[in-house]
Amino acid sequence: MSFQNIRAIGFDVDGTLYHAPEAMSQQIGKILIQKAAKALSQDPDEIVEEYLKRREMYRSNTMTLNSFGLEGEKIFQSVWDQVEIHKYVSKDLKLVKMMSELKKKYRLFVITNGSGSQVERKMTHLGLDYHDFDPRIYCYDQGWVKPDPQPFLAAIESLEMNPQEIVYVGDREDIDIEGAKAVGMQTIFVGGESDKSDASCQTVYDIGLLLV
Repeated sequence: MSFQNIRAIGFDVDGTLYHAPEAMSQQIGKILIQKAAKALSQDPDEIVEEYLKRREMYRSNTMTLNSFGLEGEKIFQSVWDQVEIHKYVSKDLKLVKMMSELKKKYRLFVITNGSGSQVERKMTHLGLDYHDFDPRIYCYDQGWVKPDPQPFLAAIESLEMNPQEIVYVGDREDIDIEGAKAVGMQTIFVGGESDKSDASCQTVYDIGLLLV
């Protein structure tokens, strides 16, 4: 697909700008189950099977925690505060170069589930200057969770553009693509093929080929 009259490009972060190594995912999952068990006054071994079953269904740790009646966003954020991000996320010169080219032509912005402190640490480790992205919408800081329309509508308002002039890039059909399309944005799915998005690509680096 050829994108016409695009003025802004928005990005999800986790799974889109970088892929979490398996060791990182395992560490996060282990800590999450421990925290959930403690909050529920249960032994971690007692809830691990049910937790993993629900996570498979919801495809989101935050929503899985919420399904137990817990404060998913708060717990998930506390886990990220414990993770040594620098061990898993490193400078990506190819990504930095692509963003440098994109910002010459487009407004760049971020909409991501997470808090500002967490997301900005990741972006810094990737070698990106998060100030190049405006607006930076950190959903958890506002009490939002994608695919709720509020963060996407907030981006449209901040950019002062028509939604058709905006492309949003993400790796989740249910959270990123459906959320952005619901407010009229165009979309690019990263990580494979999607019938729900306007375009698909294998990696985030292909965005430059689609839009530059």
